[in-house]
Amino acid sequence: MKRAFVFLVLAPVAVFLTVLLICLAMAGTKFFGFAWFGATALSILTLPMSATAAAIDGFLARTCPISSRVYLIVIVGAAIATGEAAVFSSLLSSSLMMALAIGGASMMGACSLLSHDYSAQPEVATEPDKSRKSGWFHLAGTRFSLS
Repeated sequence: MKRAFVFLVLAPVAVFLTVLLICLAMAGTKFFGFAWFGATALSILTLPMSATAAAIDGFLARTCPISSRVYLIVIVGAAIATGEAAVFSSLLSSSLMMALAIGGASMMGACSLLSHDYSAQPEVATEPDKSRKSGWFHLAGTRFSLS
């Protein structure tokens, strides 16, 4: 539930507020309607990207530690943002597409960090000595079980 909330609610809201405030700081309140429209459009375009990244992050949460998972989600966020921007590539300049990729990457990395369960304790091996006595060994000395 925390992952879904962070990726599907906080990410679009953060994109909306960031774009709105940047547009208002650059153009002033004279173009408030245009800033509102641009922020809404980018916020709506953030939803498919964050939904895909949330699904991938949920899968990687069971297999990867947070230190490597964040970098993978950053790559996923940049790739999806670039793919969404490529749909409108005739309308956007290459520098704007790069800014969208960087924004998507940083937003998905931040969401991955925020949705991580930091209170979870690492699992401890139950029988470490038994694995050394029987079975076959890997190069690092760990036993693989086929059961």
